[in-house]
Formats: sequence, C-alpha cells, structure tokens
Amino acid sequence: MDESKNFINKKNIIIVGVVAFIVLVIIILMLTFNSTNKNKKNNNVFEEEDNIFRINPVKNPQLAYYNFRGEEYPDWSKFGRVRSNGLRVHQGVDIFAEPGTDVYAVADGKVVDLYVDKTGYGLNFYLEVNPADLEKIKRKHYKPKESAREQLYGPNYNPALPIKYIRYAHLSEVKVKIGDEVKAGQVIAKTGTTGNASGTHAPHLHFEIAFEMRGKGLINRVDPEMYFKIKNGNNLTKDEKKIQTEKSKTQWFEPKGYDIGFRTKSIFFNKEKEEKNLKGLKEEHKFEKNKRNAQKISRRK
Repeated sequence: MDESKNFINKKNIIIVGVVAFIVLVIIILMLTFNSTNKNKKNNNVFEEEDNIFRINPVKNPQLAYYNFRGEEYPDWSKFGRVRSNGLRVHQGVDIFAEPGTDVYAVADGKVVDLYVDKTGYGLNFYLEVNPADLEKIKRKHYKPKESAREQLYGPNYNPALPIKYIRYAHLSEVKVKIGDEVKAGQVIAKTGTTGNASGTHAPHLHFEIAFEMRGKGLINRVDPEMYFKIKNGNNLTKDEKKIQTEKSKTQWFEPKGYDIGFRTKSIFFNKEKEEKNLKGLKEEHKFEKNKRNAQKISRRK
C-alpha cells in the first residue's frame, strides 16, 4: 500500500515538473516573440524615418573620420561634448568634403546672415527655413552615441521654440548674398577649409541647426543627425574610408583672398553696443581694482 502511494506521489511530482517546464518554455517563447516583434517594429520605424526623402547638404554625407591633426577619431565630428574627454563642445557636425564640393540648400529658405570669421567659422552663412520643413524630416527615434558624449540638444532647449536656422561654415565660395531666397536642392556654395579649419587634415563642411542664430557653446543648437542620416565611422564602406584616409595625408589650407568683398562681422553685430559693454567692463574692473587697493591701504593703517 505504502509503495503504491509513493509511486503515485512520484508520478504526480513528475507530472507537475513536466507541466511547469512546458509553461516556462511557453513563457520564454512568448517573450522572445514579443521582443522580436518589438525590434522589428522599431526597425521598421527607423527605416521609415531614414527613408524619408531628404536633400542633404552635400551628396552622400559622411562624418569626417579623422580629426584636425589627421588622427583617426570619428566621434570628433559629432555634436555635443565630444572633444577632449568632454571638456570641449562641438556645435554642429563635420561632414567630410574635399574643398570645392557642391553645397546644397536642404530646404527652401532665405539667407539672413553672411560674413567671414577668420578665427572661427571662416566664410559662413545662415539660412532661415520653415520649421515645418525640418519637422517633416526629423528622425524622432534617433539616439545619440552616449559613449562619445553626443547630445541631442543644447542646455537651453525648449520644444516650444521653432527650429529654423541652418548654418554652413568653412566655405571657399558662396553663390548667394544676404536677402537671397533659395530653393531646396539649389547649389548655394562650395566647401573649403576657411577660418580655423585652415591647416586641417580633415577637410569638411561644418553644419549646424539651431533655433536662434547666436549662442555660446551648445546654446540654441540641436544635433543635425536628428534630421539628416549621415554615415558614421562604422557605416563607411571600404572605398569611402579609403578616400578619407587618402585625403587625411594632405594638410589643407584656406585660399588667399577668399575673404575679399565680404563683411568681417555678422550683420547683427552692434559695434556701438559692443563698445559700450566693453567700456562698462573696463570701468567695472577699474572700480574693483581701486576698491582692492583701498582695502590694502586700510589694512596697513
């Protein structure tokens, strides 16, 4: 009798174990299926966003694979705190381009500023576009490369503010002037290495997107890769990487006289205001200096 009970108990334990195992397998299969479907859905969303028709600033846009000194450093070209271990920011993206490459208007717009910044952006200009046109091509699911300290927005980003300014920099030639209205796809400039890009081993177009035209560091700016699919280092083909490697062996300098005939300050630069601010700062420093001297004399007494 006892042996019969023991047999039944063992049988029940085996049945329970088998049922539990089957249930566990079913749960694992369901989770795997859901995860696969979710990944497929996400991939489809990403593909749909990436396949939206866009007019790129240059044909076949690729991030510059090398830095200024010609060192292999693809993340150097991204937006955010991507330089010097996060100590230095990059206000846009550097798109590889041999000097003289055609530059395109990415949307219909109006040239609202154009000048030469010899120690910075070189020959550069701003294009004001319809924010709705940028919103149509936005890659809403784009994720920044956190390991590179890439960021999506500057610190003062506000989603309520319309993003409407495109900046093209380090140009060698422009085919527009302030006030010109341009059409998407129109050739508006030629790439170069003007300004602080002179002497680089990584010729490129510096490209920015912003909701205001001015701002220190990342202020007022957003990541252009949220709007344009630009090939990163790992996505380059062997031939593309080979071309960049070959070009990095040359040190590229700005052409002489490129700045002739252009303003050397933004049209929004208010000289009187700047001089007034500078005078105020000097007076403030003088006041503080006199105050410190008076305190030293007082201590001696």
